[in-house]
Amino acid sequence: MFGVSVAVLFGLYNCISILVGDVGCLVGGILQILAGFAVLAIEAPCCFIFIDYVQQTAEWVDNRPYWNRAAFYCVIALIPVGMCFGLGSLFGCGLIFITGMLYGMMALGKKGSREDMAAMASPNAMSPVQGVPSTDQHSTLMEDPDVWRPT
Repeated sequence: MFGVSVAVLFGLYNCISILVGDVGCLVGGILQILAGFAVLAIEAPCCFIFIDYVQQTAEWVDNRPYWNRAAFYCVIALIPVGMCFGLGSLFGCGLIFITGMLYGMMALGKKGSREDMAAMASPNAMSPVQGVPSTDQHSTLMEDPDVWRPT
């Protein structure tokens, strides 16, 4: 919610640049405001309770994989920055881009258990093809997993 409000406010700030004749920043500011409202509609559809299709769109997006949402947020955050490169667009769209990066990390999933990581790091680690020893240089970096205990 904070990132959306910052994006919308800095989008309005970019729209003021029409006073000096910078049309690119005006269009970039409008796109930044629209990106902020799109993120708000997807993440908190309760804010648009009187618009019928917002709830349906938010449910459709929730049923999609996380990487779809990550790609969408990152793309809509880059367009206004490309049109009007400044602190207002960098900070406002940067928060939307960070949201996209977080969804991208969620799409990658949880890391493996300690036993799985230790097994992959052992010199006898097998490649995904069963029975073929791995020749990957990174598979032998950690010889004794017990040395690196979390404190």
